[in-house]
Amino acid sequence: MIHCLLIKITTNSRNLPVRSYHTLTAEELTFGRAAECSVHLPDPRIAMHHAVIKRMNDEQLHIVSINGELEVDGAIQQTIILTQGQQIMIGPYQLTMEPAPPDVDIAASLTLMHRLPDDFQDLKSRTHDPLPNASSFKRKLSAWMAGLITLIFLALPLAQNLIPQLRTAMTDLPFGFDRVWSPGHFSNAHLRFISQCSNCHQTLSRRVTDQACLKCHTDTAPHIADKNLELRAFKTARLSTGGMRCAQCHREHKAPFSLAQQDNANCIKCHGNIKTVNPNTTLKNIHDFDVDHPGFKLTFKNNTKDANIERIPQSDKARLIEKSGIKFPHSQHVGLVQGPGGMWDVHELPCSACHHQDGKEMRFKPVSFKRDCLSCHSQQLVVGPPKARLKIPHSEENNVFNQLKVYAPKQQLQYSENLKSDGCGYCHDIVDSKKGDALPWHIAPVSINQDWFSKAHFNHASHRTHKCQSCHDVDHSESSADVAMPDRKSCLRCHSGNSQKYKRIPSTCMSCHDFHNSHTMSENEVENKSGNTKSIATKVKPN
Repeated sequence: MIHCLLIKITTNSRNLPVRSYHTLTAEELTFGRAAECSVHLPDPRIAMHHAVIKRMNDEQLHIVSINGELEVDGAIQQTIILTQGQQIMIGPYQLTMEPAPPDVDIAASLTLMHRLPDDFQDLKSRTHDPLPNASSFKRKLSAWMAGLITLIFLALPLAQNLIPQLRTAMTDLPFGFDRVWSPGHFSNAHLRFISQCSNCHQTLSRRVTDQACLKCHTDTAPHIADKNLELRAFKTARLSTGGMRCAQCHREHKAPFSLAQQDNANCIKCHGNIKTVNPNTTLKNIHDFDVDHPGFKLTFKNNTKDANIERIPQSDKARLIEKSGIKFPHSQHVGLVQGPGGMWDVHELPCSACHHQDGKEMRFKPVSFKRDCLSCHSQQLVVGPPKARLKIPHSEENNVFNQLKVYAPKQQLQYSENLKSDGCGYCHDIVDSKKGDALPWHIAPVSINQDWFSKAHFNHASHRTHKCQSCHDVDHSESSADVAMPDRKSCLRCHSGNSQKYKRIPSTCMSCHDFHNSHTMSENEVENKSGNTKSIATKVKPN
C-alpha cells in the first residue's frame, strides 16, 4: 500500500501560486486523463492512462510509463526511481518530489508548466458537428435502450418475485428473470439453486437471513463447541448490528473463490482482543502471523495406554522430549549409510525410504518394521552361533520367549540377555520386570507421534520443492527423543502474514487453521488452566 501526499500547485487571478493538499492511499497511483485514474489530469496532451507509481521488487517506489512519455533532464525514460528533489515531466505537468512527512511514503507537488495555446479554445468553438441531426437520433436510441434495460433488469425480475403464479412457473426452468440481479457466479455447493433466488432471498430487497441458511443446513454443528462461548463470540453488541450472520463469513456470488471467507478480518474480531470474548482464556491476542502470532505448541502423546495428550510450547526446550520407546538416531539414517552388507554396502538413504507419503496433501504413513526396518536390521532378530541360527519373531515378548523355550531351552537365559542388549534392545527401550513377573524383561510401549500440530493443518505437497532438511534439522540428531519440528521463525523465512512481503508468501489464518475444529473437540477439552491438554487423544482431528 502506498500513502502519498499530493500537492497541486495552481495560480489564482493575481497569478500567485496556490497549494492544495490531498492524501492518496492505493496499491498503485495512476496518472492520466481517464476518470478512474488516482491523479486525474484533464489535458488533451495526456494519455488516458499515462503513468503509474508502484512499488517494485526492490521495495522502492518507481514511476513507470504506460502509454505516455516521462522526461527527466530532457531525457525520455521508461522507469524512474523516485527520490527527494527529483523533477519529472509528465506531459505538460511537472512532478516534483518533496520532503515526506512521517506518516506518508512520498510527497509530491504537481504543477502545470505548459498551458494550452490561446487559440485552442477558439479553434474548438469553430469546429462544426460532423454528423447533423445526430443528437436527435441519440436521444431516441437512448430512450429505447433505457426502456429495454428497465424491462429486462427491473420489470421482469420484479414480476417474477411479486407474482406468485409466475414465480411457481419459473421454478422448473434452468434460469429466472431475476438472474440478472446476481452480482457474481454461484459456488458449486449452491448451483442447484441457480434459478431459485427466493430460496435464500426470502424477502425481496432484504439480505439473506440465518433462518434461510438453516432451512437446508439443519445438521450443521456449532461453530464453537462451547455454546456459552459461541453466544459471547457472536452476540449482537460485540460484532455488528443485528448479530453475526452466516453471510458475513460465507460469501455467495464470489466463485471461484471459497464460499467461506478466507482473510483474517473475522478471525481478528475475536482473537484481536480475545479477553473480551472469553475472560478466562489463556490465549494471547493475535492480529497477523507475521506480527504477533505466538510460538507454536507441539502435541505430545507419550503414553498409549491412558492416551494422555500434552501441548508444550516450542520455547520450552527442556520439555520437548519425545518418549517414543524407540532408540533411533536420525543422523545414522540420513545421506550415505552402511547397510547390512558391511563396508561394501554403502548407499544413499533418502527420507522417503522410511517416510511414505499418503494422500494428496502428502501426509505420511506410520513407520512399519516389516516395510521400513527389516531390510537393514534383520540380523537383530537372529541369535545363536553361525551353524545353529535361531530366528526370533518380531512380536510381543510372550511370543519371543515361547520361541526360545521351544527351540533353545538350554540357551534360553543366554539368548534372553543377548536379545535384551543387542536384539530387541538395539531398537527398543527395555523395562525390567517387577517381582513375581513371569518374564525377565519387557519392551517399553511404542508411542510414535503422528500429529505434532493437532490444532493446524499442513500440506507437504505444497512444499515438495524444498528438501526435508530445510525445515526438519535431523542431520545431527543422535536420539529419538529429539523433536525436529519447524518453529514459527522457520516458517517466516518463506511466509508472511495477511499482506504481501518481499519474497514471501502471504498466509492468512485459514492457511493453517480450520475454524475451531468444532466437529472434533471443544475448547474446554483442549486447554485447562495449567496450559495442558486433557484426555482427548481419541478426539483430536488427524491433521
